Amino acid sequence: MDFKLEEAIPVLERTPAVLSALLDELPETWIRARESPDAWSPSQILCHLINGERTDWIPRARIILKQESYRRFEPFDRFAELDSDRPLLDRLEEFEQLRAGNVATLRGWNLKDKDLDMTGEHPELGTVNMRQLLATWVVHDVSHIAQITRTMAREYTAAVGPWTEYFRVLQRDVRQ
Repeated sequence: MDFKLEEAIPVLERTPAVLSALLDELPETWIRARESPDAWSPSQILCHLINGERTDWIPRARIILKQESYRRFEPFDRFAELDSDRPLLDRLEEFEQLRAGNVATLRGWNLKDKDLDMTGEHPELGTVNMRQLLATWVVHDVSHIAQITRTMAREYTAAVGPWTEYFRVLQRDVRQ
């Protein structure tokens, strides 16, 4: 499937509501669940998404749009701000507000195909274009939603008993 901005924006707009529906008012055991000691919990994933709204997608898109001689993105620290003592509802609301503002900015640019072809420099990947950046933003959202739901499902791996064999998500040795 080719990237189409008008089809990507609705996914970006829905992510905060999806996360709120999944996580709001759940017991802490669900919010703090981890697939392994080094895996992120749903709470940490939310913090990561908030950090990305502040420092990744739109700031990098601005660099591309400026088309100045220096177009190198600042490195994104994927591990920054993973933990927060703030209530989950506060973080869900902050993510919703940040995302709404970023989507409004994106819509306001009224990007055309020529804009989507503009490039910037990723610190590890080299030359990337706006289309790739925005497609990655969508995939990033969807993959973290999948990570959250997989983590939550695996909390009941032992509890489902013999039904485990029916659920690929519970079979840790199967590549997801």
